[in-house]
Amino acid sequence: MYMREIDDPVTIQYIILFTLAKADRRITHSQLTCLTLDRCNINFTNFQIALDNLVGIGYIEKSSGDFDENMPIYSLTEKGIEANGFFEKSIPVYIREQISEHIKPFFEAESLKRSVKAELVQLNDKEYCADLGLFDSRSSLLELTVYGGDRKTAAAMVRNFKKNHEKIYNTIMKLLSEEQES
Repeated sequence: MYMREIDDPVTIQYIILFTLAKADRRITHSQLTCLTLDRCNINFTNFQIALDNLVGIGYIEKSSGDFDENMPIYSLTEKGIEANGFFEKSIPVYIREQISEHIKPFFEAESLKRSVKAELVQLNDKEYCADLGLFDSRSSLLELTVYGGDRKTAAAMVRNFKKNHEKIYNTIMKLLSEEQES
């Protein structure tokens, strides 16, 4: 992380444009904040003022979130892409490198968090099941709801699926694709 505080409003705007350009996708306010502030020492208020200014001048488009109306989504406009191309070199290389190196692992970690679903579902006062799933970026690989009986058993299923999802998936796929002997 770059330790010296960045307080120049113009540089902060360039950093935000650069971060969005490197992300190369629509990202939430939370993601943009993490990607930028995790690698640069920028005061959050200064960050927010710079972001609002970029939205106001049309370099960044702000829309409501897909799942959470209170979490805005940001993306570069054509003007923003052009501005980033022009001003990117104004950001010191050590800051650009920090952000560039952080983006891919950041999204990989976020993708992994979303790719495994394991939830405890209460059926009635005494019965529970485990709702399990594996997803890639575009589709469902496996979705399974398993009756667990009591809460303790269903919770163990959830924990085990989270911990061993690859092994479980591979075992199920092997069993499903085996040729049956006559």
